[in-house]
Amino acid sequence: MGTLTHLICCAGLCGLTQAALRAQTGAQAAESSPSSRLEQWRRLREKKKTEVRPPSRGGVEKFLYNFREQRVLERFMAGWHGLHPKVGGLRTGSGFALGVEYRQERLADGLLDLHVIARGSFKRYEKYEFQIGLPRLWKQRLFLDFTATRRNFPQEDFFGLGPRSRKQDRTAFRLEDVGWLGTAGARWRNWIMIGVQGGLIDTNVGPGTDGRFPSTETIFTPANTPGLDRQNNFYQFGTFARMDYRDEPGNPRSGGNYLLAWNTFGDRSLGLYGFRRYEAEFQQYVPFFNRRRVIAFRARTSLTDTDPGHTAPFYLQQTLGGSEDLRGFREFRFRDRNLMVYNLEYRWEAFSGLDMALFGDAGKVFSRRGDFNLSDLEGDYGIGFRFNQAQAVFLRIDIGRSREGMRFFFKFGHVF
Repeated sequence: MGTLTHLICCAGLCGLTQAALRAQTGAQAAESSPSSRLEQWRRLREKKKTEVRPPSRGGVEKFLYNFREQRVLERFMAGWHGLHPKVGGLRTGSGFALGVEYRQERLADGLLDLHVIARGSFKRYEKYEFQIGLPRLWKQRLFLDFTATRRNFPQEDFFGLGPRSRKQDRTAFRLEDVGWLGTAGARWRNWIMIGVQGGLIDTNVGPGTDGRFPSTETIFTPANTPGLDRQNNFYQFGTFARMDYRDEPGNPRSGGNYLLAWNTFGDRSLGLYGFRRYEAEFQQYVPFFNRRRVIAFRARTSLTDTDPGHTAPFYLQQTLGGSEDLRGFREFRFRDRNLMVYNLEYRWEAFSGLDMALFGDAGKVFSRRGDFNLSDLEGDYGIGFRFNQAQAVFLRIDIGRSREGMRFFFKFGHVF
């Protein structure tokens, strides 16, 4: 009887086990069917919807995004009754600058524009400018412009002339000038411009006020620094042609900007420092990845020619170094009659309101036309941060490195 009972129990357990296995197999088969999988995916999607949170921005990105979306800079620069604040805009090396502009446009039935600007910096640099123009004559194809400028730059750097000037020979001088310049020209399709210009320049050079360095006249002499001891005044006359089809000149992402110019500077007072200057500049912008990345390239040269017995004064000779060209060197580090410089940047949008850039610069100054070649170029490389609006860069930070060390530049406005 016990044996029979044991057999019955075993048979029952086996039956239950087989039934459970068949039920589990059936459930797995049901779950693996297409309709069951679709139901599972539907439930997972519904669950994920309840858990999704909008992406959050970091502190800097949030600030820049709100700064741009709320148009803070535009409101600040909009001004009041024609008065507009100005930040920056002075010569490189002048320090932090502030100013004010009085601007009235489209006066006299829309023909006349008037600008009056005053700027000053913490290094006591000063610049005053009065400009009156007729930019929309004859169906906006012709323009006339007159500008009067007064500048006082008391701490201009001078290291000596030529590509082999030494960093340890740094001195300072004061440059003062007053200029009057008239320009007339024509436009074609709003992106090609040709014109002529002429005017007068009165100059004065004096001791520098930078107490860290000796004044220029105590280290250099008129024999190696023409124009150091005798002040002179000039008349100026020249022509120019420009083709500019950049999408946004203040923050370009595509297009190009090309310039050819010739100017002659005649010595009105001494008959010693007359010269002619020929300039060419080529800028090109190549966008890709939906215009969020840009290759930007610039090539620029300036050549000076003089008559027998004349030379160009040192303070009007061409310079390289600083935030506008060779960013691994100090401002005005190299100075001579001629120059050539190349700038290449890879720019990309880090997030809304901030672009970044990797850059490389190369260039040199030289006294003889025969040195117009790619030999002995000074070079640097670095990284940049550009805080921007849609149409302009309002703050630029560039960090460049060269054989003379590392340089940091904080500037208002784009490099090119």
